[in-house]
Amino acid sequence: MKPTLLIIAVLVAVAPTASVTVQRKAAPPITVRTESYPRPPYSGATYYIYEQAGRPICTKLEVCNKFDECSSQYFKGAYRASEDQETGNPYGQTEPVLIPRAKLNKHACLRRFKLIATNKFLMMPWIKTSLSAGELT
Repeated sequence: MKPTLLIIAVLVAVAPTASVTVQRKAAPPITVRTESYPRPPYSGATYYIYEQAGRPICTKLEVCNKFDECSSQYFKGAYRASEDQETGNPYGQTEPVLIPRAKLNKHACLRRFKLIATNKFLMMPWIKTSLSAGELT
């Protein structure tokens, strides 16, 4: 057996047993709620408001016409278009819904402004992590 092959065999045998302990402070959960406003003629605006610890961290504005053709814009923090501010209270609202940590990366608003942390160690199955429930941000 050549020495190069022996080194590769040893590395392959040792890699699955390596372990790394990752300790992080638990981040508050992220929730999303919606507010809807009418837009003339026959269209509407829906705001997806992402909140953490009760404060807005990101807002997605989706405007759809009567043919369900929609366009989206993203804003860091709280945002309300001037025409919707003039309208007053929204005509439709939803309660905040908790976004599971495993699904945070699917939300473009959070990714766009880098509001979620990614842990590269979790992508490597041969590295074991020691985490308590809710400690990963």
